[in-house]
Formats: sequence, C-alpha cells, structure tokens
Amino acid sequence: MYCQRCGSIYDDRQQVCPYCGTPRPSVNNSQFHGLQPPVNSENGMPAYDTSNTPPETGLLLLSFFVPFWGVIIGLICLGNNERRAGRAYLLMAALRYVCIVLIVLAVVFRVYSFFSFFL
Repeated sequence: MYCQRCGSIYDDRQQVCPYCGTPRPSVNNSQFHGLQPPVNSENGMPAYDTSNTPPETGLLLLSFFVPFWGVIIGLICLGNNERRAGRAYLLMAALRYVCIVLIVLAVVFRVYSFFSFFL
C-alpha cells in the first residue's frame, strides 16, 4: 500500500504508515500509488498545476534558431500559466539575439583591427 501523505510503501496489514504515522484509509489505494490529483472546486474535475511544465526540446531548438517563433511560443506559454516552459523559450530566443550581437561585435572589431594596421 502507498501512503497518501508521504508516498512510501508499507504492508497492507499495517494500520498506520510506519514512516509518517498517517492512518491507513478505509479504501485500498495501492492502484493509485498514493497520488491523488487535486480537484477543481468549480467543476469537480482534476486540476493540475501547469506552472512547472517542462519545455519541449524541439521547441527549444526552434526558439534558438528562429528567435521570433521562440518569443511567440514563450508568450503563449506564459499566457497559459506554463511559466517554466515560457521562460525557457524566451531565454533561448534571447540567447540567440545575444549570440548575434556578439558575432556582429567580433566582426566589427576584427575589421577595425585589420584597418588599424594600415594607419
């Protein structure tokens, strides 16, 4: 059986969890693995916290190589309360812009140092 409070596994014959002391429920919850989704009070449906949704790898690469789409996807995710994913997409788009600026600066300084040789 799984403890609903701490998630540890213990024998079905025990009346309390040996790790946290939570009494065993009257229903066997071993098929649920101790995880009960939170329920939305308005409609009774399971409610999940989407703020910690991980970003998709393909969309991260798209955000880096096409920063415009990264900004759009990031803003959509932030609008849907997917903060972790939205921030990652925006960060990849910003990283691409930083790389572009660094490359431009490197080219400008290289050209400047090349022409300063002749001065």
